[in-house]
Amino acid sequence: MSYPPFGTSSAYNDSFPTPPPRQVTISAETCYQMGAFKNMVKQYRRLDDQIITRLNRAQAQLRDQSRISGSEQSSDMQGMCLNLWHEMMAGWAHRQTMLSFCLQTVARSMEGKRPVEPVASTPAFSSPMHGASARGWAEEEVLANQLGNEESIEAIIRKRSLDAFKSRCPFFHPPDNTGKEWWNLADSGMSGRGPDVQSS
Repeated sequence: MSYPPFGTSSAYNDSFPTPPPRQVTISAETCYQMGAFKNMVKQYRRLDDQIITRLNRAQAQLRDQSRISGSEQSSDMQGMCLNLWHEMMAGWAHRQTMLSFCLQTVARSMEGKRPVEPVASTPAFSSPMHGASARGWAEEEVLANQLGNEESIEAIIRKRSLDAFKSRCPFFHPPDNTGKEWWNLADSGMSGRGPDVQSS
């Protein structure tokens, strides 16, 4: 079974003190370790957490360069906005890949464990496997709900990051259809998966 790659080096810039891995691979086991899963997602959300700081630093650097060189700042600003947009969009896509993978993994497992209602004339405790199967299904239902909550949080983070981005890059528009789909998804504040993004 192949597992989705998760993460790119660009998503780590200005976020991690050590060189980032070029690729992080998750497995089904990761999905069932909620603490480890949340920690991994948290690490990849650091780009979004630092979006305003990075935009402010980039703009300050561009102002300094423009003052020294006497050149126009607008084209450099557009380039900065484009680069940061690609990083931000790639981060969204990688995190959603992980979330979708785990949601599908748990859903498939739950389907195979769904408890069968006992026949009315047969006491539920007469089948030891019924109780064990029901417990396994109920535990995974809790996990599925937690993953669903993470997906809702992801939608909120995308919306917040896009609003911050638009405040600093008001004239920027995604140059391709992939970017436009992610832009519209983030702007709507809805959860869900956008198109795949090519890693740079």
